[in-house]
Amino acid sequence: MKALFVVASTVGEFDRETLRLAAQAHSEACGFEFDICIVSPGEDITAAIARNDMSGIGCLAAVGGDGTVSAVAHELVGRGLALGIVPAGTGNLVARELGVPLAIGEAVALIARGGGLRRIDAMQIGDRTYLLNAGVGINAEVIDQTSRLGKSLFGRSAYVGTAVWKVLQARPQRFEVTVDDDTNVYNATDIAISNCGILARALNPNGPDIRADDGQVDVCILCMKTPLEYPWYYFLKRIAPGRVNKIIHEMPALKRVTIKSAAPVIVQADGDIIGNTPLTIEVLPKAVTVIVPTLRVS
Repeated sequence: MKALFVVASTVGEFDRETLRLAAQAHSEACGFEFDICIVSPGEDITAAIARNDMSGIGCLAAVGGDGTVSAVAHELVGRGLALGIVPAGTGNLVARELGVPLAIGEAVALIARGGGLRRIDAMQIGDRTYLLNAGVGINAEVIDQTSRLGKSLFGRSAYVGTAVWKVLQARPQRFEVTVDDDTNVYNATDIAISNCGILARALNPNGPDIRADDGQVDVCILCMKTPLEYPWYYFLKRIAPGRVNKIIHEMPALKRVTIKSAAPVIVQADGDIIGNTPLTIEVLPKAVTVIVPTLRVS
């Protein structure tokens, strides 16, 4: 299977060279065929892929962070090609969720040798596809206000300081949330729609089991009135579940989620700010086939 590695403009020269050398080594060892597409700064990934001859390509491999992975995945919906992942970003949460090796050389080896295949769900927002999560409130504000420099210097820990500050500043806002055909109004500080569980479990370890291939997304609506309620949540889940049910609302969505607010509120998806409310998410079950370490076709 020939692979096209789509390399984000943010990937540094060292990682690009590591990718090239690893792919070349497998080419010489087992005849692995590949091309490398470097996305130019400011260039749309769709346009970058269109520059390439797709003859014989069986895999589009995203080299970058979660935003790059979702952008490449968007190109695969309905095309019958596999998605490869070479983690080279800050969080690399999609790779972590699916067990893809985080080292560039090992991730390239997985693609070159052919791993298992796992069909996962996706979320469509407007004309784009996302794999990880989306949301408004604290989660979007943390993404918006964590600088690229901070992420470069401190990695995922750069988000922690911003998150603490945003929690301390958080004030409930009125949202109208429609999950499938059920509409309710909440005074919430955070609304997260998750397709992968790794981030959701970190933020809400007492929450439901969230999987990327269960045919649904999971909605979590946080209705805490003061910052002091945040640390208490982890204890309240066990000692006072009735109180917790008034603070946090969790539900699956099989078809779509719509969020409206009186004033525009910023929206994030897969770690990128994509606009403002209103937000509509369409659930795309089993939309993307990903190369993973263990053989799994579902």
